[in-house]
Amino acid sequence: MRPSGFTLTELVVAIMIVGVLAAVAIPRFTGTDTFKSRGFYDEAQAVVRFAQKTAIAWRRDVFVCVSAGSISAGTAAGCAPPIINPVTNAALATPAAPSGVTLPVLAFSFDSAGRPNPNSTVTIAFTSTIPDDPARQIVIEAETGYVHQ
Repeated sequence: MRPSGFTLTELVVAIMIVGVLAAVAIPRFTGTDTFKSRGFYDEAQAVVRFAQKTAIAWRRDVFVCVSAGSISAGTAAGCAPPIINPVTNAALATPAAPSGVTLPVLAFSFDSAGRPNPNSTVTIAFTSTIPDDPARQIVIEAETGYVHQ
């Protein structure tokens, strides 16, 4: 009768594989800064897209204000009065940027056709000092107002 179980070689290989996986995977799950950064980026992109769609729906200019830590939208220059988010019933704006993420300060508007004003491609570049956080940007195309990564 043959004894059941693992050989010493199999156990050592299994422990090595688990060790390598732990060394790679655990830092990804414990460090949430990159996830917060991506979440902020997604919310910022949603605010810009909603502002563009609102300009088309309302057939009027909608202004987007980008500060170092947030993006907001309004119906006049300076983003006041703000556009109201229909879900939260609060001003349409991102929450504060997570620590380590900054934005360029700029302002632009969408015309009634959803095109950015001034009529040129607008790029909002996200600067991040978070380790392993990739460079991100929001691009608004000049002729169509298409908002994408």
